[in-house]
Amino acid sequence: MSIRAVFFDLGGTLFSYASLRDLFGEALAGVADEHGLDVGRDDVRRAYQASVMTVMADYVKRPYYLHRDLFAEAHERMLERLGVPAGQGGQSPIAAGPQGMGLDRVRPREGTREVLERLRGAGLHLAVVSNIDDDQFEAVWGAIGLDDCFDAVTTSESARSCKPHRGIFDVALGKAAVPAEAVAFVGDSLHHDVVGANAAGMRSIWLTDEEPAADASHVADHVIRDLRELPGILLG
Repeated sequence: MSIRAVFFDLGGTLFSYASLRDLFGEALAGVADEHGLDVGRDDVRRAYQASVMTVMADYVKRPYYLHRDLFAEAHERMLERLGVPAGQGGQSPIAAGPQGMGLDRVRPREGTREVLERLRGAGLHLAVVSNIDDDQFEAVWGAIGLDDCFDAVTTSESARSCKPHRGIFDVALGKAAVPAEAVAFVGDSLHHDVVGANAAGMRSIWLTDEEPAADASHVADHVIRDLRELPGILLG
């Protein structure tokens, strides 16, 4: 069946988290300063990464969760690893996760608008399907400036479902009014986007900024390094 709709993940896909890297590093350094910790930025980064992985391993099993809760818990776990007493977390922007800081710096990946306009000009239904809380989505969406390129948006909070679980895909399919086999899903996460889209019966397109491992690339129907590869895949 030919493709009639294209669903896009948001963070890491339509924009790169690299645009927030410097701000995130500053926020990590701020954690050490705020609590008077004699540790370097790399120590804080490692503590945060380990905490996110631990918390995410629990949350990802749930069919639905709020990301504000996930990142707040990861922030608390990070502070525990760094020896900060419970209840003294402060107001670090890290507690809101990467999408909770520097939203004015978020920009689409290069060539994104041109790609979207070409796909939409070909008659394809375009939608954003993102694991994100509604308030964070509104802030990012206002900065990224692509609203006029899309027909629909589905957030995990509005769907009460988080990728890779089926509910959010079903909500997006209902808005598109097309069968799953007529949809291509583009995302940067193997677990959330590719595995979830595959299970829902969609064609999966994995966007990765790094060379994929041989045992990972076969999971997706297509692997791309740049969104500008999409018209060649979807339009022939």
